[in-house]
Amino acid sequence: MASIDRYRPPYRETYQLPPAPANNNTTKSSSKSPSRRRDVPPPVPSPPTNSSRTSPPRPQSRLSAASPSRSTPRTPVAMTNQWYFKQDEVLGSPSILDGLSPAEERLRRAKGVNFIYQAGILLELPQTTLYVAGVFFHRFFMRCSMVEEKHGIHHYNIAATALFLANKTEENCRKTKDIIIAVAKVAQKNAKLIVDEQSKEYWRWRDSILMFEEVMLENLTFDLMIDSPHFKLYDFLGQLQVIHNKNLRHAAWTFCNDSCLTILPLLMDARDIAIAAIFFSSTFTGERIEDMNGKAWWKALKGNEDHCAKAIQVLKEFYVENPLRKQENPYSQSPVFILENTRRRGEDISVRSTNGTPRTDSATQSPKGKVNGIDEAAAEREIDTANAESASQAAPGDSDFVLKEAANNPVIHSGTNGTKRKEVESLAPEKRNQKRRRLSSDDDEGEVSE
Repeated sequence: MASIDRYRPPYRETYQLPPAPANNNTTKSSSKSPSRRRDVPPPVPSPPTNSSRTSPPRPQSRLSAASPSRSTPRTPVAMTNQWYFKQDEVLGSPSILDGLSPAEERLRRAKGVNFIYQAGILLELPQTTLYVAGVFFHRFFMRCSMVEEKHGIHHYNIAATALFLANKTEENCRKTKDIIIAVAKVAQKNAKLIVDEQSKEYWRWRDSILMFEEVMLENLTFDLMIDSPHFKLYDFLGQLQVIHNKNLRHAAWTFCNDSCLTILPLLMDARDIAIAAIFFSSTFTGERIEDMNGKAWWKALKGNEDHCAKAIQVLKEFYVENPLRKQENPYSQSPVFILENTRRRGEDISVRSTNGTPRTDSATQSPKGKVNGIDEAAAEREIDTANAESASQAAPGDSDFVLKEAANNPVIHSGTNGTKRKEVESLAPEKRNQKRRRLSSDDDEGEVSE
């Protein structure tokens, strides 16, 4: 919580409706009925005079002739999403127009989403819910300003409200009381802070969240359906058959988490972010991805190369700038991001298969040889089983002498190391002889005579 400033929402009185504007054209009539009656249309059209049974059939000429409007197919109109912007449009946000510098706005956006992440960790919320709350936060400040001097709203107030709203839309069972307590602890940078329903801190945050919830819903136009790149990422990793690669999966998941700290959710959709996450993780870990049906993996997933490059550039600038001043930033390096370097072509796979090199996942297991089409471990298990069967046949009966001889025979038990046993016997022969004399003596009270 080192990058979160201590914040306390200001005390606000009960909400009052704004005064209605004065209207000079108001009539002074005391009657409440309108002065002019409007012609109200009927609620439903009148039913037809002829029903389907009594109406005469239509002429054949009308049925055969096709209307020109229906003959030509209609082309679907592409609906543009109101929440995706260009880079220049993001630089023209209300906060920047109110005098805030772009670097300061990026810092406040990162702090607001980091505030959501810290409170979500205390509430043990899934990462997908926290991402949705971060998208609500970014979209809200594309409609409102965060400059309080010019009637803006503090970013921590909106961050807490976005978390409260995402908890509802994603159907996570977290009570309002628990959310308010977690937000108050994060705002005061004290996870052990005692906050209850009797404290002023609790009621300040409660009033702030409930008051700005309606404001956020109005500015978001009640558009609360958010696609998370985390689900898209797992689908793509499964299609590429690299979901069991732990290093690749974790690096891509981290990219999706950090993308919400930037303006990337305002520039592209969740699908492009997930493909860019795979591109980033493959470059960072050095794991190449095999082609699918002779196509490069990003072409098989129908990814946009320009969007991948843009996403990598945005995250690269974020890691270099490090607005949250994180000391441990393993992704702050700047490798060369080229899509072709993340591709493992079909020719390379065929060459490796002809050379006899077994194909295995380098992040999960190492290659093993085979004996007669069987792994070495399976062959060793079969040998041990055969030795055990031969030992059971070589030592029939209940005689102690025969059992001891079969147990100490190194030929029967090939798995045991006979050399070590001989070395141990040669090291202390005198101790063994003394122990045998003591056991064979008549003074031993532990032996039971028959």
